[in-house]
Amino acid sequence: MKRFDAERPEDKLYEYQAPEEQEKRTEGSALKTAGGAAVGIGLLFAKFKGLLLLLLNFKWFLIGFKLLAFSGSFLITIWFYALFWGWKFALVFVVLIAVHEFGHYFVMKFYGVPSSLPFFIPGMGALVTMKGTPPSAFHESIIALAGPVMGTLGSVACAFIGASTGQQFWYAAAYLGFFLNLFNLAPVMPLDGGRVVGSISPRIWVGGLVLFVVAIFVFHIYNPLIWLLILVSLPQVWAAWKGQLNTAYYDTSLTHRILIGVSYFALAGFLLAAMIATRVPVPHHLVAQ
Repeated sequence: MKRFDAERPEDKLYEYQAPEEQEKRTEGSALKTAGGAAVGIGLLFAKFKGLLLLLLNFKWFLIGFKLLAFSGSFLITIWFYALFWGWKFALVFVVLIAVHEFGHYFVMKFYGVPSSLPFFIPGMGALVTMKGTPPSAFHESIIALAGPVMGTLGSVACAFIGASTGQQFWYAAAYLGFFLNLFNLAPVMPLDGGRVVGSISPRIWVGGLVLFVVAIFVFHIYNPLIWLLILVSLPQVWAAWKGQLNTAYYDTSLTHRILIGVSYFALAGFLLAAMIATRVPVPHHLVAQ
């Protein structure tokens, strides 16, 4: 016998609901949907949070700017020297400058001294800016020597290529590289040589400046940039003469002074001998190839 009081599916399907209940159920469903979407967005953000922070980090903008400044100044300097010597010689010469500057850069990094990438200045060379202070004048002298040492090795490589191929082009490049590094060893601030002899005795800057000025008149070097260099060095030379420098910073042991002094004069002597050995005329038709 059928039971007419049994609940049927149809009864549930067509069960009457008050408008207030329907509105509450609709709102609850919408809230659940919105909550699920919010959770999903939160999980997505958490997953890619590191990537978003990486892209928005200002540090990466600075790194890109530094790389752009390095590469842009490098290319502009090649173009500048190419106007006088041709592209081939200009490229080799600027690469030799870069090798010199990266010698400073990598030793600064080794000692934990913040520094910039090399920045090239047409007609003047290049520079690496120290954004901190080395532990002592001895460490600064090692940093200063690293540039001429690496530059000398680059010039030796050019001389080796010249000896292997017999092309005077490479001898000319080597000669110019040797001259560049020897000039930087002049005991005048802020050149590398000035920083090197500073660890021996800052008072050497006084005699170095006098000899530098005498050499300018003897060799008739009247480049205004040289005179600008002299003007820049005057405050430190005066401070050294008056004994107003940081004595703790320049307090170098006798062993370190001897080590720096021998290295300095040995490198300068080698560069002078290398210049004599590689000196060749630089014909325009050769460097413009």
